[in-house]
Amino acid sequence: MKRKIIPLKELPLKNDFMFGQVMRNPEICKLFLEELLGVEIERIEYIEQQKGIQDSYANHGIRLDIYLRDSANTVYAIEMQTTRKGELELRVRYYQGTIDRKELLKGSPYSELSESYVIFICDFDYFGTGLAVNKRVSHIEGTDREYNDGSHVIFLNSRYVTGNAGHAITEYLDYMRTNNDSGDYQTELLHKTVRKVQEVRDDERMEVPYMMWELKYQDAMAEGRAEGRAEGRAEGRMEGQVEGRMEATLSAIRNMIEALHLPVEQAMAVLKVPESDRPKYIALLEKS
Repeated sequence: MKRKIIPLKELPLKNDFMFGQVMRNPEICKLFLEELLGVEIERIEYIEQQKGIQDSYANHGIRLDIYLRDSANTVYAIEMQTTRKGELELRVRYYQGTIDRKELLKGSPYSELSESYVIFICDFDYFGTGLAVNKRVSHIEGTDREYNDGSHVIFLNSRYVTGNAGHAITEYLDYMRTNNDSGDYQTELLHKTVRKVQEVRDDERMEVPYMMWELKYQDAMAEGRAEGRAEGRAEGRMEGQVEGRMEATLSAIRNMIEALHLPVEQAMAVLKVPESDRPKYIALLEKS
């Protein structure tokens, strides 16, 4: 199914592009972590913007939404999840293993491994607990002794029934679920988050980065769909990828024309559509 591109002015917090823009504000991200974990953090630094944890992952190209460390050298991987998938625990395992390999230099002692948090902010109740916050806790069987290897996993649930978190976090989840900009929010985290969301929506300079991001996203989705349809046949994969790429590009051109009032040629130039391909897109636009 073709993915509908949401106009920038209507993007909710749970949209990957919007979430990345908001959480790359260090003040908001730091405040979010402090409220969630109940700690004070002196400062944070982003390890890489939209870091791709690639490894030899031709097959698993995981890209973290937010990847950072704090002044105590604790590493955080934060990701928004809006689509229910049945393999999030395995995704966590992969994240943590890859983070550890990147954090520990070859030959270094294990004691130098950084404490780490993998945080999934879900727009669904993954475990069916009804809780706003679900934390992984490990114990030695038959004892009360905690098994602590310095790795932590937290699943947030915007569809919670029981708000087992501070008010700032439940407000954050409420806003994520409802996209209500005019709610009676009472916490600093929400005031700053809502203000940043509105800033991004109102910033015309964000239109092009958003469309470019959306185009790349749809490229990746088209490639995945092509692989599924082709069932291993190279010819089928190629056809599906080309079809998906054209759909995504055509949608991006339309959105740039409507949002920025650009002439079609200028929209295609911004999106770096090859000149040899432009006539067929013009023809498709005229038909629609």
